Amino acid sequence: MQLRISSSVFLFALTSTAFASHSPAATSVAKFYLGAFGGGGSSNHFKASQFGTAFFPEAMGGPLSINAFGQLNSKKTAFLGFQLGYQAQEIPLNASSQWALGVAAELEGYFMNKRSFSGTLVNNNTVRLPEHDFMVSYPMKKSVFLVNAVLSFKKANLPIHPYIGFGIGNAITKISDAYAMQINPPEADVNHYNTSISDTKSTFAGQLKLGLNYDINKYLSLFGEYRWLYLASTDFLFGSTLFLNHVETSSWQVKLDAQKYNLGSVGIRFKW
Repeated sequence: MQLRISSSVFLFALTSTAFASHSPAATSVAKFYLGAFGGGGSSNHFKASQFGTAFFPEAMGGPLSINAFGQLNSKKTAFLGFQLGYQAQEIPLNASSQWALGVAAELEGYFMNKRSFSGTLVNNNTVRLPEHDFMVSYPMKKSVFLVNAVLSFKKANLPIHPYIGFGIGNAITKISDAYAMQINPPEADVNHYNTSISDTKSTFAGQLKLGLNYDINKYLSLFGEYRWLYLASTDFLFGSTLFLNHVETSSWQVKLDAQKYNLGSVGIRFKW
């Protein structure tokens, strides 16, 4: 019996050594991991609207609602992020299969660089004034925080395995230096948000990701991912218009419709 056990241990050690140099086997024990990643991608075009009131005197008809609608452009973006995860013990798909299912839970956060989304918003829903067109610009920085569930598919002694992840959480969007200039009829150098040009809001975020993981050894791995990110619609509030020889307005409410991003990233994970 002792000889049989010793032979088994030796054979296991020899096999592990043979695979360690090029294809470490996926471990079946539970592990924590820490990851860092970065990448880029682009957003979709999305709708935007602006709501306010111009305080005309009663002799000119009194206060008038100014509601303008349009679409903002698509933008490329770059991002950096971190993740902390727990990989549960793998589950064999069946007794005779070399394939196993891995289940993990992750906390993930990533930070998208500042990009200015711009477009034209049109107000043409009143007979009291001709059509008014506003050229708007909203420089944004986004921070995304998610809880992910990840399913991976692993085969013994193969260093590469695919995975799929789903996440929900929160995104914080900060807009600074917002700008709305009327271009038709033209009003040169009048920012209609001039009394307050910044706001920060949070909204729901959802994510789907598909990836490939390569195990360098039992502690380190590299990965590449495609991410589809959804950010729900968000309402911002900017300042009223106070300019010499310009009718005073209320604060401006700006609604940005849902944003969708197609992103790619690469990263590294440390497991323990």
